[in-house]
Amino acid sequence: MSKVQASLTVQVNGHVLTDKQAKAVLALYLNGTQRGAARSLGISAPVLCRHLRQVEVKAGAPIMECGARGTVLNELGETIAKEQLALQGKLKERQQLAVACTPLTEELLMHALNAADPKGEADMVISDDRHNITDFRAGLLDLVLLDDPIYAYESEGYNWEEVGSDRLLHVRKGEDYASFRYGPQRLGFLSLEAERKPYRVVRTYSSLGALVRSGHSHFVSEGLLVRKGYRPRGDEPSIPYAILCLYRPAPGVEDVLRALRPSTAL
Repeated sequence: MSKVQASLTVQVNGHVLTDKQAKAVLALYLNGTQRGAARSLGISAPVLCRHLRQVEVKAGAPIMECGARGTVLNELGETIAKEQLALQGKLKERQQLAVACTPLTEELLMHALNAADPKGEADMVISDDRHNITDFRAGLLDLVLLDDPIYAYESEGYNWEEVGSDRLLHVRKGEDYASFRYGPQRLGFLSLEAERKPYRVVRTYSSLGALVRSGHSHFVSEGLLVRKGYRPRGDEPSIPYAILCLYRPAPGVEDVLRALRPSTAL
């Protein structure tokens, strides 16, 4: 039995549908034919069919059947479409620009909003990448500043732009590592794996002070250390990384992007 649920994004058996996949299912449900669905989305029928087949792979079961008018959604497909329809109804309640960042990029985004949103009308969320990217994919956010650039590369069908850079410092104190809730932690641990260095992640910290005092090896962004008054030793190995902005076309987004770009950021 396939399990379908809407939790910020529509999921099938725990697999999150991309925006294009969910819209393809909903378009077929609303239009009744693949040709009409493709036309409503402004795509070709083969592209629509590809999105629908991708949903079937994630569902592990067919979502379509042959009807009198051609290929239509079966019961599972209709369930997915109704969940997407319900989710869109919730999203319509949001009218103003919604942006998000983490404590690492909070100052950068606030400076941009000073220029782009002088009336203070935009909604701003400060959380970790995992929470922000989930809300962005669900359509609850229009723009997200990412700690971990890998999230942008993994986000299918969305726009992203580089708006800054930082360095991830490697503080080595042994094989026991602490993970930090913020920053591009995956880059650090992937570098250990590439160098075949043994490590164990023994816990995760949300507090920078607790991380620094922990006695565990760790990775931390240099910019955050400096802003919080910590002084790096200067001899730590480092990994340069890009600060990326993930966004969708929406009123006000271009103004924020313009303020974020290095040439115009305040």
